[in-house]
This record gives sequence, C-alpha cells and structure tokens, in this order.
Amino acid sequence: MRASAVPLIAAMLALTACSPKLPKGVDEQQLSEAVGRAIGGPNTCVLLANKAGKVVWTGGGYITCARNLPTCGGATTTAQTVLEGAVGKPARFTSCPSGPGANTVGWAMGPVPVGAGKPDLGLSYVAVMEGERALPGREVQERVEEAFAKAGL
Repeated sequence: MRASAVPLIAAMLALTACSPKLPKGVDEQQLSEAVGRAIGGPNTCVLLANKAGKVVWTGGGYITCARNLPTCGGATTTAQTVLEGAVGKPARFTSCPSGPGANTVGWAMGPVPVGAGKPDLGLSYVAVMEGERALPGREVQERVEEAFAKAGL
C-alpha cells in the first residue's frame, strides 16, 4: 500500500464512524431485503432519518434519490428535502403524473410505525417511486410500512 493512501483510508474510516447509523438491533441486510421485495427497483428511493433529520439508511436507486421529482403540489424536489420536511409529522402520501406520457410518481412519508411491543426508534421515512409502472402513493405507503415491520422496525 502506498504511504499516500494511508491518510485517505484513515479519513474515510473516520467519516464512516461518525455518520449516523440505524438504531442498535436493526439488521440492515434484513431491512434492505424486505424493502427491496416490497417496492424495490431502480426507480425507487427509500430514506430513513433519525429525530435530528440525519439520513441513517438509503435503499433503492441512487438516481431516483438524487433526482428532482414532482411533489404533486406544483413544485419539484429531491427525496432528501421531502424527508427533512417529514421528520416529526404525521404520515401522508400522494401521487401525480411526473411528466408527459405515462410516467407517474408516488410519494409516502412520515414516522416509521411502531410495532406492537416494540420501542419507538424515532425514525422517519420517505419512499418514492417514479416511472411508467410506479405505484400510487397509498400503495407505496402500505408496502414500505409492511416491509419495515417485517424487518423488525
């Protein structure tokens, strides 16, 4: 290993250690699999944030997470921005056309539901699907919340 690479690797490890993580006891692999089966695909983005609004988990396609998509309220924004506005607010969903043609967008956001006998982990989520086969927001909400329950959240 080159000597110049050592500081770079050390810096990357330090940043990773400081970045927000899923709460203790949440299996990231199980969460990824459950969400992937429920609403997975390249046109899907799911973000989880802690109470401070910091993203602790990302699922789905990076491009969908980074794209400006219609909010169904006359504006466009990213999933991250929608998530920031959803922290601490009640669950909601919406759907609308996402441009000319058959493409639609379905959004779901709100607190991660607390299962029976489970502690409140203080997580919020946003889930979005966009494309010709995107599910309506209500269906996105039902499927992703069921996936969270299957993953033990």
